[in-house]
Amino acid sequence: MGHSLRFSPQILRRIGEELVQHPDYGVMELVRNAYDADARNCHIRLADAAEPGGSLRVVDDGDGMTAEDLALSFLLIGSSVKTHDGARYTRSGRRKVGEKGLGRISALRLGHRVSVRTKPRSEPGAEYALDIDWDRIDQAQAVEDVLHEVRRTETTEAPGTEIVVHDLRKGFAEAHASRLARGLLLVSGPPTRATTFRITCDAPGFAALERDVMSPWEQFTEAVEFRLVAELDENGQARATLYNWRGEPEYQGDHSDVGRGRTRDARGKPPVLQFQAPAAFLEVWTFNLNPGASAELRHVQQDTEGLKSWLRQVGGIHLFHRGLRVQPYGDRGDDWLAINVRRAGSPEGRPSTNNSFGGIWVEDPGDVLRPKTDRSGFVDDVAFLELQAFARHALDWAAEKRLDRREARRVGKVRKTRDKAEAAEEELNRVLEAASDRAPTLFDNEAAPSDVARIKIAARDLVATKQEEIQALREDLLLYRTLATVGTSTAVFAHESIKPAARIVTLLKSVRTRLQRVITGEDYEAGFANPIESSISSAETVNTFARLPLDLLAKRKRRAEDVDVDVACRETVQLFMPYLRLGRIDVQLDLDAQQSAVRTTVADVESIVSNLLANAAHAFTREDESDRDRIIRISTRREGAVVALSVHDSGPGIRGLKVHEIWQPGRTTRDNGTGLGLTIVRDIVADLNGSHIAQETGELGGASILIELPATDVVDTDT
Repeated sequence: MGHSLRFSPQILRRIGEELVQHPDYGVMELVRNAYDADARNCHIRLADAAEPGGSLRVVDDGDGMTAEDLALSFLLIGSSVKTHDGARYTRSGRRKVGEKGLGRISALRLGHRVSVRTKPRSEPGAEYALDIDWDRIDQAQAVEDVLHEVRRTETTEAPGTEIVVHDLRKGFAEAHASRLARGLLLVSGPPTRATTFRITCDAPGFAALERDVMSPWEQFTEAVEFRLVAELDENGQARATLYNWRGEPEYQGDHSDVGRGRTRDARGKPPVLQFQAPAAFLEVWTFNLNPGASAELRHVQQDTEGLKSWLRQVGGIHLFHRGLRVQPYGDRGDDWLAINVRRAGSPEGRPSTNNSFGGIWVEDPGDVLRPKTDRSGFVDDVAFLELQAFARHALDWAAEKRLDRREARRVGKVRKTRDKAEAAEEELNRVLEAASDRAPTLFDNEAAPSDVARIKIAARDLVATKQEEIQALREDLLLYRTLATVGTSTAVFAHESIKPAARIVTLLKSVRTRLQRVITGEDYEAGFANPIESSISSAETVNTFARLPLDLLAKRKRRAEDVDVDVACRETVQLFMPYLRLGRIDVQLDLDAQQSAVRTTVADVESIVSNLLANAAHAFTREDESDRDRIIRISTRREGAVVALSVHDSGPGIRGLKVHEIWQPGRTTRDNGTGLGLTIVRDIVADLNGSHIAQETGELGGASILIELPATDVVDTDT
């Protein structure tokens, strides 16, 4: 006698109580069913649901279900006709989102009893009813022992379905109700995207939350600082556009920009990735919560506290699959794209869950993304991870463009604002002198009204330019405060290292002398000479490097004067010679600036030369450069009103970064580099009203850097 496979009601209990993490997830499953039924409207009502015993009602105006649908789909656990060919799309062309047929059971298990009333569009005038008594099923030996009757009656009502979950097992706590309301309001995304699916809800706090979430969109979108739009096509190719606060496109990037990898190949160049993910659309609105700090947004009369409150409800980057939002992506505390972590590491121009709203919209016609059984998002397989990678690359690209823009504006800003402040101060002095000549008792209230007006205007302009100068200095301060900390730590380390390093040299030389006394010449040369001499050389190098930062930080070098560029170059190279000899680097000096000077400090010129020298020397540290001739050529020339300083090397050239990117803070091809050396060079040159040019390959085959600085009169060598 044969037997069929049966299963215990405990299976359903586990599905209902353990599969879904939060009760609002279960409600969202019923909303998804309404969406798949092609409903345009779905209404949810929680009655006395704060405590156990209440009810949940979900009503939609979709296509309804026939008796066959109820038997073969609604009551069939773990399978869904939505996955069958021909049933993947609704009557109006929606791609259905339900796949496993399990989420519905978890929702229905929220209560002790369920009643279903449905009116199929395909059978006008017919209504089918079904009741499920979970207590009766739980008491049965097997689930299939309990039969469910589908009743048919006549009706004049429009098509649709009503599902009521009676006698809720647990109450909807305030936190659950809030999560539900937030999930329902964001289920189709922002009002800026057209949708044919509308949800209403009769639940505690929903009306207030709906007002707080939905109504401010038009008001707050005016306060957008920038907006990112990125697309991924079906071939894995990405492109992106960054819009400013006016809605104007500022930057556009193709796949070679957005898809550029962060690692490097054997040639030192970053590969361009092809994302193995379904086609997707990304849009992110980022807001400035301190509009006074942004010149572009000072026109906005912003309700900052209201904006912050609104972003607490909608903030983050959400995921929308086939038109509906997928939880938990974008929920509070779920930073699935790690945008907060990336912002913490590099805050400039990056969104966070606190200052932005965004979404990724995916249709996924090939069913590439696989929902987890517990309905908590998608399986972390290649397709999903590649979708994340696309979003992160687009966000990184936007951050780079924002940084480029900020740096372009910042470079030389201190110098420009300083010049404006000096001009404003001169104008104020001129106005005061002119007024004083006309009215000696100017400050005894006998000045002419016109003089007073001119003085006020000049004073106001001076104050305004001083404020600009202060703001520019503050921006530089953020960068150089970090450098100051590093410099101070290095100086302390160097000071404490000088004596031990010198003592090591002395001890090694003493050991050499004693060994030579007791060991014959040939035996010493064969067994001890090389390690002893190498150790002495290394110790002397340590001693030199210990003195190097102290020499560079010397107070006398920070005084403004006419600096002979040739002398400064020669002295800086001399400081680095032990390191350069250790690296077998040949430095060629071609210094012919005709004793020209630059009005600055010795420290500034040494900073320029030392950073360019260190950058060139680093090019020879790669393994594939071990056999290359290591040459660095430093040249100076007087060319008209400028002193030209150029540094060429025979290394591999600029690799791994675009030429303009080498000047940006934090951009480096070194694993342990700071990416600040060339930024320092750029800023010093800009403050001196000079210019800087980089070439990927120069006259020696490697990188080439040209610095031009305004020259003063020829240095007088007799004084």
